[in-house]
Amino acid sequence: MKTVKPLILVLAILFASVTATAQDFSKYETMKDVTSMVMTSKMFKLLNKIDVNSSDPEMQNYVDLIENLNEIRVFVTDRSDVRTTMNADAKSYISSGGLEQLMRINEDGKAVNFYIKPGKNDDFVNELFMHLDGTEDGKPSTVILQITGNINLKQVSKLASDLKVPGSEELKNIKKQK
Repeated sequence: MKTVKPLILVLAILFASVTATAQDFSKYETMKDVTSMVMTSKMFKLLNKIDVNSSDPEMQNYVDLIENLNEIRVFVTDRSDVRTTMNADAKSYISSGGLEQLMRINEDGKAVNFYIKPGKNDDFVNELFMHLDGTEDGKPSTVILQITGNINLKQVSKLASDLKVPGSEELKNIKKQK
């Protein structure tokens, strides 16, 4: 019985440290000088109920993609102090979130990094995380894009592009690398 208490204490400390290091980006949802967009699984279910022309292959690709998404979060800022905080939070999340780097691009004054959490096979991931820092449309900018669910990498670039997410044009070049 005496060894059970220390074991429980150690497990509690480990659990607390893991949850403390896990990054929650929800603080940016209501922060001044941050543009945010959060779409939840309820929104995707609602979109799936819309009667669409299933003979249109492009529309069917959207339906297939969104029915397996849990959430899309986008946070954008050009304010210097908020950018610094967002960049630090993104670094922390990447290092503690079990993410694998998918690709990185450094071009035209911006650094764009894509990370994933592996999924059921090579074409699917459980999370796609993009961090952009640099200049977007001539202004300093930081963007965080986080998509969770059963994500087909072949279809996600079209959705991000249509949502006009900064840096989404880079998604067209994604091919999962092993």
